[in-house]
Amino acid sequence: MSAPSISALSAYRQILRATRVAFRDDARVMIAARQEARRNFDQNRRVGIDNGMQINHAIEVANILRHNLVQGAREDGDESAKWELRIHDEIERGDNDSIKVGNQDVKIHKACSS
Repeated sequence: MSAPSISALSAYRQILRATRVAFRDDARVMIAARQEARRNFDQNRRVGIDNGMQINHAIEVANILRHNLVQGAREDGDESAKWELRIHDEIERGDNDSIKVGNQDVKIHKACSS
């Protein structure tokens, strides 16, 4: 097995893990996201010059799913219910002060409601 296919397999696994984290309580959306990932990986199976870019793109997608996607939910059948955000431990949290830092990696450890 060549090196790019090992990296592609690793990127694919990262996407599958990220969908499990991001869509934990929404099986329908998780299955759809996994099917889309599989379709894209199957579509780009050919060996070529741009494989590295496609693998990097897949890893970036996995990072966005894992760290930046928050789902909202409300009680079934109750249109007047408030939306509840499903925020998990891996969600990137920040405030406006973190924008001033620039291109540095900043981890803010505080709840969104505080």
